[in-house]
Amino acid sequence: KDRIQSVVLQPQNCLHHLRAGRLATVFDRESGTDWGWGVVVSCMRHGKEVNGDSKDISPAALYQVDMLLVCDSKAFQQGVPVPAKPGDAGAEMNVIPVGLPLLSSLSSLRLSIPQNLLPADTRRAVMLQLQELQRKYPDGLPLLDPIEDMGLKDPALLAAVTDLEAAEVKLAANPVFQSERDQAKFAVFAKRAALGEKADALRAALKSSQLSQFKEEVRSRTAVLKRLGHVDEEGVVLLKGRAACEVDTADELLTTELMFNGTFSGLDKHQLVALASCLIPAEKSEEQIKLTSAMAGPLAQLQETARFIAEVSLECKLTMDPDAYVESFRPFLMDIMYAWSKGATFAEICSMTDIYEGSIIRATRRLDELLQQLSRAAKVVGDEAMASHIEEANATIRRDIIFA
Repeated sequence: KDRIQSVVLQPQNCLHHLRAGRLATVFDRESGTDWGWGVVVSCMRHGKEVNGDSKDISPAALYQVDMLLVCDSKAFQQGVPVPAKPGDAGAEMNVIPVGLPLLSSLSSLRLSIPQNLLPADTRRAVMLQLQELQRKYPDGLPLLDPIEDMGLKDPALLAAVTDLEAAEVKLAANPVFQSERDQAKFAVFAKRAALGEKADALRAALKSSQLSQFKEEVRSRTAVLKRLGHVDEEGVVLLKGRAACEVDTADELLTTELMFNGTFSGLDKHQLVALASCLIPAEKSEEQIKLTSAMAGPLAQLQETARFIAEVSLECKLTMDPDAYVESFRPFLMDIMYAWSKGATFAEICSMTDIYEGSIIRATRRLDELLQQLSRAAKVVGDEAMASHIEEANATIRRDIIFA
């Protein structure tokens, strides 16, 4: 079709047909503005040349066509004519000069238009005639036939017409093209396409939102690590951070803080085992916790350290409930692990709690893994005495049925 229209709209072929009342479409390819159908008022050669020489100008560019086009009334009054939106109550027809190259197609239809187009009512009557024709031809206004109507014999044109006819035959047999003519079927596909576009937009928004949240969380967590001394201002991992890298069985920050603030070194091997049991996940017990005076102090120090970490996290804009964070380190196993470390039998520690036997075994094995990691962390920082102390504490629980 483009090949055909390019031949049809050459001045030597179309000027004879650009009489008043001819219907034509106007499309500005440079700006992408589609004016749709309009009515030709007149066509003339404006004769504008560049540096007095028209050799570099296409023949069509030398002609100007005055068109009655449907405009937005407010924009036209402001001196910036734009096409009116479909169904716009403020639409009106106005005469606008356009270059011949902006015409994209010519219809075989012509309207009878009055010579005086200054009155608004006259232009409105022409617009109503045009709208009536568009309702009469819902599939599009008929175009000038380049061969029958215009009598053109250009070989390139004849070849293009032959190709178009062949393409139209194939298109008519295409089931997708046929479904487009079935409004009920086409509506389903149109709805599906609209939903697909909406889904893509939502995915893009979700990805952008998640990425933004992730970046903000990374900045906050990095700030926490800097405050606690795990990394320096350049993000280089320090000794404390290297120790934390050895721990993955329990909360790395709290475990490392207890190691570096002297809490672990101030406990005997049985107290160390009992306090470390608070760092591993355990089932909740309904029984009242009865801690010895020897364990009350270390537990209070653990809770104080946990609250300090939570407050630092809040200051670094991490979302955290300090009370919930402190309460997550439950002392349900402290007296049990303390007794087991001191040599109590499995039956004796089971009678001390309502926690299931299997849960006690799993928690003890998890505690053993944590103590091994603590020993490796102590060796990483070069504290052989601490590593030896932790290994001695670990040896007190690795016995009997739990490690059979």
